Amino acid sequence: MLLTVLCLSAAWSAPLKVTAWSASTTAAATDARSFDATNLGDGKQTTAWAEGDDGAGLGAWVQADFGAPKTVTTITVWGSNWYNTEYFGHYNRPKTLVAEYGDGSTEEFTATDAQAPQVLKLKAPKSTQTVKLRVKGVYSGKGVDTAISEIKFADGTIEGPVPVAAVSASSIAAADADGNYDAGNVADGIADSMWCEGNPKSDGAGEWLDLSLARRSPVSALKVRAGAGFSPELFKQVNRPVSATVSFSDGATETLTFKDFPFEQNLTFAASHTTDRVRVQFTAAKKGDKYDDLCVTEITVVP
Repeated sequence: MLLTVLCLSAAWSAPLKVTAWSASTTAAATDARSFDATNLGDGKQTTAWAEGDDGAGLGAWVQADFGAPKTVTTITVWGSNWYNTEYFGHYNRPKTLVAEYGDGSTEEFTATDAQAPQVLKLKAPKSTQTVKLRVKGVYSGKGVDTAISEIKFADGTIEGPVPVAAVSASSIAAADADGNYDAGNVADGIADSMWCEGNPKSDGAGEWLDLSLARRSPVSALKVRAGAGFSPELFKQVNRPVSATVSFSDGATETLTFKDFPFEQNLTFAASHTTDRVRVQFTAAKKGDKYDDLCVTEITVVP
């Protein structure tokens, strides 16, 4: 049995809304796919900004405008183009980023060369209306353009859904040309990433996801987008959950029944449970038309 854990603890504070995106340059669209700066905030990892300069993109920048001064504590960057693993390796990935704030002050960050969200933690909370990220160094790809798929800013407060600090799973499907299927994808806030179990002896029944919460909290419901919720075609191809048992650190359990559609489902518990962990163990699955892996796109824990 494979146990996969993704720590999200630096990224679970409240996201800041960006009202406008801009960039120094933008690569020309190809095959009806644009590389506009607005792709950085659309909640999808399969769209990206790419600079269109000659050379490796050093000095190119993107800027987020919040419309009014906001406090920023972390910046999460999905470096390169995450459309698939081939695209990720083709484009240059940011290695060194310089953040410039509205008052002219700057801060430098170094990212690792991995297809994983890079959480950049500011030395101190910063009040600013704009954040400009300038590319100072890159990990070279096979092409010439530097790309970024998504950027999220957080202010350090905890609002709305109960924050998830880490996610583990009973198993995961192996990464392929389309990317990875890690457990943490169910809590990354990205609309087109998903977890898929990888047990060849199971259709998903008996597999589980374990969500460790950032704090002990009352939990009254889960919002779940089951299957491949971002693609009607792919949704029918993969296995989807039919039912699940949810357990909490207080020893209580709840039973969930899922509707078979790709939209978000609000699944309310019979009672609220104060817990620091939520485990969802799937008890039945509906077979897909093509793949025999059970998948879940997103889970939101509701207080």
